[in-house]
Amino acid sequence: MPDSRLPPLADALIPAADGMPSASEADPTGKWAARALAARPDLAAAFERALPAADLECLQRDDSEAFAALAEIVSGAYYMNVKVRKRIGYPGQKSNPPFPDEADYYLEGLLPERDEPLRDPKATAPRTKTDSPANVLIVGAGASGAVAAKELAEAGFSVVCLEQGGWKNASDFPGDKLEFELLVGKEWNANPNVRGWPEDYPCETSESEVDPVMFNAVGGSTIHFGAQWARMRPSDFRTRSLEGVGDDWPISYEELLPSYERLDVDMNVSGIGGDPAYPPGAPPPLPPLSIGKIGRKAAEGMNKLGWHWWPAAHAIPSQATATQAPCARRGTCMFGCPEGAKGSTDLTIWPKALAAGAKLVTGARVREITTNGNGLATGALWIDRDGNEQRTEADVVVVAANGIGTPRLLLLSGLANSSGLVGKRLMLHPYMSVLGLYDEDLESWLGPWGTPLLSLQFADTDESRGFPRGAQWDVMPIGGPLMALARYDALPFEERWGSPIHGLVEKTLGRAFDWGIGIEDLPSEENVVALDRALTDSDGIAAPRIRYRIDEEAKANLAWQLERAKEAHEAAGAVETVVTDWSQWGWHLLGTCRMGDDPSASVVDRFGRAHDVPNLYIVDGSVFVTSGPQPPTATIAANAHRCAEHLIQTASLQAVPA
Repeated sequence: MPDSRLPPLADALIPAADGMPSASEADPTGKWAARALAARPDLAAAFERALPAADLECLQRDDSEAFAALAEIVSGAYYMNVKVRKRIGYPGQKSNPPFPDEADYYLEGLLPERDEPLRDPKATAPRTKTDSPANVLIVGAGASGAVAAKELAEAGFSVVCLEQGGWKNASDFPGDKLEFELLVGKEWNANPNVRGWPEDYPCETSESEVDPVMFNAVGGSTIHFGAQWARMRPSDFRTRSLEGVGDDWPISYEELLPSYERLDVDMNVSGIGGDPAYPPGAPPPLPPLSIGKIGRKAAEGMNKLGWHWWPAAHAIPSQATATQAPCARRGTCMFGCPEGAKGSTDLTIWPKALAAGAKLVTGARVREITTNGNGLATGALWIDRDGNEQRTEADVVVVAANGIGTPRLLLLSGLANSSGLVGKRLMLHPYMSVLGLYDEDLESWLGPWGTPLLSLQFADTDESRGFPRGAQWDVMPIGGPLMALARYDALPFEERWGSPIHGLVEKTLGRAFDWGIGIEDLPSEENVVALDRALTDSDGIAAPRIRYRIDEEAKANLAWQLERAKEAHEAAGAVETVVTDWSQWGWHLLGTCRMGDDPSASVVDRFGRAHDVPNLYIVDGSVFVTSGPQPPTATIAANAHRCAEHLIQTASLQAVPA
């Protein structure tokens, strides 16, 4: 060990028991502790404060930060040791390609027979290039910005995209490293306030119960999404008409359907058609990924209860494509795919956009959309990584900076807010889960992380429950030993540490999975993105200030859904369940520049055009009217495609600056 004071503390946390070595026995030279500290240098100061401690329970009570740092480094070092991993039967998040027939094997006997065949995917008509290419500036290179850039460039427009992040390589990602579970705590954390990379901007969240999470890079937050590719249903666009809650969208599922199907192809989506929760339509272009042992176990329980489930579609290819490897089931999708398999748009969409002539500028932090005296956007001012201000002019500006970044930029620019709704009605999809523990090996570190199967059984309003709307359920793997143990952090010291730690790992690691519950978040003007008066990013630009509360109806929704998820686990044979509260994570940033036909009650029209600025478009999740119970990326991308198609078709009528 690097310090003589550490071994007794480490052994108090992880003693020898149940045939397992103590922490000091597993790290006699201190190399694993040193490697753990190298992975989490942010913990070094608090770790040092812990070393003089004589009593760890007193340390936990008196300096919880120091105790947490000590516990993270000691347990991280212990479970990096490959001999320890062998004893607990954990192979690590290794590449584990499925057998060719594995998806069929795990689905055998579970799915109902379909009454009618699915129709073939629609053919896409060839595009006609415009005679007079427009110069379009796009802000943001994530899901929506990539799709807009590709469509516009392929139609012959001159496209420039400004992205404040850069390109990421598969070798950058932590999923194939022994330190994986430590690295995701800081360097690869989804929260920019924790991650703190130079390309990130901070968010002021002291008034928020939920921290928004995002990623700034080519590919945007698709770098760290789970790649689940779920559509909203027809009813999800009409909650006011059908259920008297929320608001209706100005567009329908039917209007989005051609774009949904086009994006399935562009994103190399794997899945199986025929989900009874949706109207008939084209199946995903690639065969499904395996639902694995955890999916089959979950499906057996749902079938006993007569509840809906379906194998999830993923923007992860089950077969190799021109730019992606096939899924290897590492189960690290949320933190970038080291295989180069997951369908982040840097791999799926941007190669086509660049081939069509789009120009992508990285390291470009936009601080203002510029306008002229006629009320038209003229381009943007941005800061390069040398601190120099740059200007890019354009006939049309398309903003694709997510549900936090887009209202921030509009507020910084003083634009498109005659309705007073810019930054209002933020929706973040509060999320919790129920862990089910089983008396059998389920290999529940295997991916895909984004969910092998989902359920929409309880997605709609049932007035008898006492709250509106519902949730999508997702079966989720649980990762490695640190992620498994994190479920027990609320236990008293004597039940969490010492010899009990080995029993917790034995009963949980590889033998448990989550039913994750993501509830639909209804819009409220109390949930707001504004500009902070004091906090700035590294270029001195005002940071967003987030005010967000989970209201009582949402809490009731979560509580009710969690009880049903416990029932689902019990029906599948779980011997124990554990509820985990993940609601501090705001994975989906929606609703802050909502679309609508009425300029007094919306920011953009049905095609994303700002009511106040005729050549300014918004195509990201900020335009969502309601959030739906599903992960939003498929709908964000499809809507960006639909808006770009409209811009192409109406280019001759588009107002542009002289």
